[in-house]
Amino acid sequence: MAQIPKLDNAPINVAPFRDQARKELINILDTIRGKKTLYLDPKLSGSLALILQTALLKEYGVENLGHLSTNPVQSDCKNVLYLIRPQINLMKLISAQIQQDVRQNHQREYTVIFVPRRTVVCEKILQEEKVHAMVKIVEYPLYIIPVDEDVLSFELELAYKECQVDGDTSSLWHVAKAIHKLQSAFGVIPNVRVKGKAATTVADILSRMQLEQPVVSSNAGIPEIDTLILLDRHVDMVTPMCSQLTYEGLLDEFLHINNGAIELDASIMGAQEEGKKVKVPLNSSDKLYREIRDLNFGVVGQVLRQKATTMRQDYTEVTTTSQTVSELKDFVKKLSSLPEMTRHTHLAQHLSTFTTKPTFLGRLSIEQTLVEGQSYDICFEYIEEMIHKQEPFLSVLRLLVLFSITNGGLPKKHFDYLRRELLHSYGFEHMATLINLEKSGLFKKQDSKSNWVTVKRGLNLVVEDVDDANPSDIAYVFSGYAPLSIRLVQHALRAGWRSIEEIVRLLPGPHSERKQFLQAQEEVPTSNDIGLVDGRRLLVLVVFIGGVTFAEISALRFLSAQEGMTYDLIVGTTKIINGSSLLETLIDVQP
Repeated sequence: MAQIPKLDNAPINVAPFRDQARKELINILDTIRGKKTLYLDPKLSGSLALILQTALLKEYGVENLGHLSTNPVQSDCKNVLYLIRPQINLMKLISAQIQQDVRQNHQREYTVIFVPRRTVVCEKILQEEKVHAMVKIVEYPLYIIPVDEDVLSFELELAYKECQVDGDTSSLWHVAKAIHKLQSAFGVIPNVRVKGKAATTVADILSRMQLEQPVVSSNAGIPEIDTLILLDRHVDMVTPMCSQLTYEGLLDEFLHINNGAIELDASIMGAQEEGKKVKVPLNSSDKLYREIRDLNFGVVGQVLRQKATTMRQDYTEVTTTSQTVSELKDFVKKLSSLPEMTRHTHLAQHLSTFTTKPTFLGRLSIEQTLVEGQSYDICFEYIEEMIHKQEPFLSVLRLLVLFSITNGGLPKKHFDYLRRELLHSYGFEHMATLINLEKSGLFKKQDSKSNWVTVKRGLNLVVEDVDDANPSDIAYVFSGYAPLSIRLVQHALRAGWRSIEEIVRLLPGPHSERKQFLQAQEEVPTSNDIGLVDGRRLLVLVVFIGGVTFAEISALRFLSAQEGMTYDLIVGTTKIINGSSLLETLIDVQP
């Protein structure tokens, strides 16, 4: 099964974005004659795998393909290409390689391909390193990557850190540009709901783009996307810090899904080869995965057992009774799902080795206590003990952030104590990391009473007696906690945020509801109040600025599938994240 997902059943036709991205990269390669060595920014290799097969690069002269590193250029090719994000550290790696080539009298031609666009800062670094004149600069405007049928990624992994810590809002321009491209394809989105500082900035930039580069309506019909909901990740930092409990969410927590695939030891998948790694694609093209990915993991084993039992019964019938050709054909068709069954049985079995550990179950219990806003002393002592045991740094930080947010910060005495203990246990090189957490408000001193309990009650975030097998509420994705972000989406779709105005005001950042217009200030045609037009469901684009978790995506799919729901939902995000990958971007280890 290929890592590139099929997009045949997508709510809107996003395949042209992938086709265009593939075509534009091929055009860049085509303009550079001769054999080429292509060095990739390691963070872009997964994105590229969702657009094209490596074999296609070879057709266009790429002889050598590798990740950009501190190593010198190791190739006889005259042309050396760098496909990279505009990051200062990458400019220095490129400069070092070119300088080494110059010292060794290698005659090459260098091309830096910026994704999605060049920046003044990066070009300045190349000038300072005295290599700018030797480099041809090209832009590869890759703004939207379809990760799956209903998920679009803008591949801005550092968006949260840049906005909250560095004060760099350039990623917000990229988000607005991606949405503007979607509007160019599907029409101006008439209804916009916004929550959070970064989301408000994106909405403002989008408005300016519409004035400067107006989307011209090809016809007077209703746009394909009816509503845009922009959510700043900072509005809800509780959700990513909790352990996801859907099948897809747990795969990401323990095996790290990277651009629609996981890489793990072949032995886990039943192969006899020790030490060999295999890549397992995970997307809608796998029918069984599509069926079970959004389920609470507690019921996945039961579903797989039922399917195995059915297949066994079918096999018994075929071998003990005479079958018609048509019946045999049906059985063979069912057998085609056997590889999928084998794949997910192995994966589920491997996941259960993590989820049955007392440490994991204990963590879930303390997370639930934190979300409920109870037992401060018990939670404090649990985190203190984790630090003293030197449990994995990211694991400690996730609980610490959850502890701080749900309590509106920590009393100065406890804040100073935990900070000191962290530095003693993990090293003073983590001082910059703790400063980053404080800057972003994720681990801070308490300056006022926490409003978490009020928000939790007002939005019914803790749901008792959730039936994970037959859920009636989005809380099943965390076995009792309804993600705050998705509750906001739920209310936005039902009756807007006016009914929960007081609660929304308690959350970080401004909020607004806006209307968008065509160039001539004519209001964009919109749907009726029940979300239907001409009997078809309308589409809502939910954009997460700072990242979205798989559990939140599952909760949105659950909402869309509910009886009476008149909208299809599609997700846009700067990156698919979990608590660990998000906090990883804030880690700054200084020797």
